[in-house]
Order: sequence, then structure tokens, then C-alpha cells
Amino acid sequence: MNSFELKEVEIRILISLAVAGLLLFLLIFTKRKSPSTNNQSRSKTTYRPDGSIDPKTKKSNEDIKILEVFDYNGVKILHEDGLWTVNDSGMIQVYKDWVQIPPRYQKMVKELDNRSIQNKKKPDYFLEILNGFYYVSMPGGKKKKYDTFASIPADIRKFLGKG
Repeated sequence: MNSFELKEVEIRILISLAVAGLLLFLLIFTKRKSPSTNNQSRSKTTYRPDGSIDPKTKKSNEDIKILEVFDYNGVKILHEDGLWTVNDSGMIQVYKDWVQIPPRYQKMVKELDNRSIQNKKKPDYFLEILNGFYYVSMPGGKKKKYDTFASIPADIRKFLGKG
């Protein structure tokens, strides 16, 4: 009679395969989606920059979540379910409604909102300042480095909003 003998390496491979199979089994059967988000149809609702719902499209669906992110030259403004969070140079402020937001930030949100509505095909340039150098991200995704702000061409400064 021939006996089937396993070497130590083969035993380790079988054990690791068994553990991997068990983990895969647990991953597949414990990751379940909630039934309320799978087949939920959302109604189309239009929101104004002040966070209120446009009366023309107002629906009685109260469980709609709003999340808007605005980035205006490094000032980040987040609108989530009526709360406005402003991050300006690391200073984070939370406002409970649109009226409490300072006019400076309201103008930023309105300008970004108008830009998105107008949908003009202007090239998108983005400015970053790192260690005293000015990096301009071009429309194709390329970054160009400038030593001073004045060395950035005037037409690009115009698109950056500072020209």
C-alpha cells in the first residue's frame, strides 16, 4: 500500500488556502447592502445656493441628503443637510444656515454656482503656492512652475481671477 504523505510546505499551502477561503466566505456573506438604499428612487429636486428648495420642484421627500463641496482658491465650503462648513486657511467655521454665512463666502458660492450653471467652455487653470513657488495646473492636467506671481502670463492670471 502506498501512503500519501504531505510535506511541510504542502501543509502550509493547504492551511493558507483554507484560511483565504474562509475569509472570502466571511467577506461575501457579511457584506450586505441595506434594502432601503438599493431600490429607492429619488425625485428630482432643485436646490438654491442658499440651501432652500426651489418651490417649482419641491417634493414631499424629506429623506434626500444634500452634499455640495465648493473650492474657491483654497477656501473650501461644504454644504451638507443645511449646515455650511467653511475651511479658510485652516480656520474651520460651521454655520447653521445660509443667512449666517459672511457675505464674502456667500459671493464665492454664488460665483461657483453661476459658473457651473453657465457651463462656459473656458479653460480651467488652478493655482497652488508651495514653498514660495507658484504652480499653475493647466487645462490638460500639466503643472507649470513660476518663481513669482508676476511671471505668470497675463491671460492665465485672468483665468485665475487675479489678472
